[in-house]
Order: sequence, then C-alpha cells, then structure tokens
Amino acid sequence: MSTLGSVNAIRKLIGLFACVFVIAFSTLIFTKSEAFANTKPNLHHSQWTSFERTPNGQYTIEVTINGGGPFKFLIDTAASRTSIFNRTRLRLKLDKSGEKKFINGITASSFRPSTSVDTLEFAGHVFRDHAIIILKDWKNNDALKIDGILGMDVFSEMVFAFRHNKSRVKISRRPKFTKSKYRSWRKLKLMDNPYPVEKFGLLFTYTKLGDLRVPTLLDTGSNFSAINWVSVKGTNISKERRRLREKWIIQGSIGEFKPRVRIRLEQTVIGGVRLKNHEFIIMNFDNFPVNNYGKYPLVIAGIDLFEGRDFVLDFPEKNLYIARKPRNISVRPNATRIQPNR
Repeated sequence: MSTLGSVNAIRKLIGLFACVFVIAFSTLIFTKSEAFANTKPNLHHSQWTSFERTPNGQYTIEVTINGGGPFKFLIDTAASRTSIFNRTRLRLKLDKSGEKKFINGITASSFRPSTSVDTLEFAGHVFRDHAIIILKDWKNNDALKIDGILGMDVFSEMVFAFRHNKSRVKISRRPKFTKSKYRSWRKLKLMDNPYPVEKFGLLFTYTKLGDLRVPTLLDTGSNFSAINWVSVKGTNISKERRRLREKWIIQGSIGEFKPRVRIRLEQTVIGGVRLKNHEFIIMNFDNFPVNNYGKYPLVIAGIDLFEGRDFVLDFPEKNLYIARKPRNISVRPNATRIQPNR
C-alpha cells in the first residue's frame, strides 16, 4: 500500500475520536446468484410513488408481495438480492422451502434460508416467481418499521428519480428521459467492482484520498460513509489505530480488537463530487467479500453523499446524477487533512 500524498499543508489532526458505532444497516451480499435466474419481471412503464425516510435518512418505498401489504422496503444499492425479515415471512405465511444462501455483511456473515413469492410489486412494476432471502429480525425493526430490503436483483433495468420537495420517486424501466434536463447536475459514472473478485452486481465509483483513487461502493442502505484501515495506511490517521490499540491493551480488553474511529475530512472527492468536512467511519471490512475480506482499500459511500439533494439512479446506464448543492449550505469547521506520516 503506497503512502497517501498530502493534499494541503500539514495541519494537526482535529476532531478524531474513538467510536463504538452501532451500524444501522449492514450491507448484504448474497452468493450463488444463479439460483435466482427464474425471475420474470413485467416492467413496461414509469410511475411516481411516495418514499419515506428512516430516522437515519435511508429511503423506503411501499411493496406488495403476493397481493399482500403494503410493506415498507429499504432501497439498498449494496444488497445484491432482495430480502424480507422473518416476521414479514410469518405475516405472509411463506415457508422456507428455498435453498439456504450464504450472506456477507460488513460486520457478520451467515447462512440464511430463502423462499419464493408469486409476485413482488412496487410502483406498478411486477416481478413474478421471485426468490428472496429471509433475514433474522433486527432488534430495531419495531422503531424503523422496515419489512424488507430491495436489492440489485430488481434494480438492474430501473431508473429511480428522487424529488425531495414532494417526497416522491419516479421509477421507470429504461425510460426515454431527456438527459439534457440533468446537464447542470453532477454526473457520476458508475462501474462494476474493479477488484478481481465476484462482482455481485454492485456498482462502484472512486474516492480521491490524497493522490490515491480508492474504489468506492455506492450504498444507499447505509446512513454513513466508511473507509477501511488499509486505505489510510501510512497517513496521520493511521496513528489513531495504534493509539486505540494501546488503550485497548491498557484496559485489559479481551476478544478481537476491532478499532473504529470517526473523522471529518476537510476535503474529499467521491466520483467527482467535491465534499467539504465530510464524515467517515474508519473501520475494518473483514467479513466483506467485495474487497477480498479487507485485503484491498475500499470506501463505502452512504446516503450522506447526496447531502439531501435530488438525485437520479440510472441502473441500466450505470449513471448517478446529483443536483447542484444550494449555495446557502454551511460548512462545518474542525476537519482534518490527510497527510503522510513523517
């Protein structure tokens, strides 16, 4: 791992502190995707539908399954497959007849059962004979009222256009929309996973950290952005890992050392979008196969990338359009600049 170059003059690291962070949503990667090849979507139109946002800011829409519902599903671009929670399965009286699938999250991995539904429908778009994963119920499900997760298996032919002033999203299948409408918007060209691992159908861009371009997973299911420790190796931020280790040993802690800190970088560029004083969690992604279980540098760009602006996710063309930032957005102080260790 090469050392990150300095982007500005040396400044003392400010606002960096240890963080025992509870992740609201773990990214879900499902293996053996060939088992889902029988999905037959019936998508022929565009339709507006309302969205809601969780207390943490993620986007949800209403979904019906086998004509039942509506159910609230999270829109998660870092989930390779659509899933429901066990309590939703019980409500629908679905069995667990499908093959068990191994799922990988940022913090944990396990085998989970699957099932098949006759119809899965949202915004007038119908998927028939669709296989879905059954997840354990989250402890905070009652507060968030999330019934399931929509993943990339239903997004590949879709375009989602979010409008915040009316809390509505237009969902279309390969629409003939006028791209000139978004001429003044920031366009991010997305791509498949650049690393020599299974692609999982997920979409990536790049984050500029110093003079490095780090592959970055687009994750609308996460309410925060994150960087793994190997991405900041050899910088002033890496010193904090040693400090956390020393503190962990002094406290007589037992078990596995899992360092996490929260930082605010003075300037970050994600996919060409320049972000000032943007917050990140620095942590390991040891359970995550998209970067070979932590071997390669990786950034996860959560919904804070959009900063509350309108955006369009064009999955067929692998483009993300983000509206201009209002001029009156304030910039928070006390950010740090990345610099190499001396």
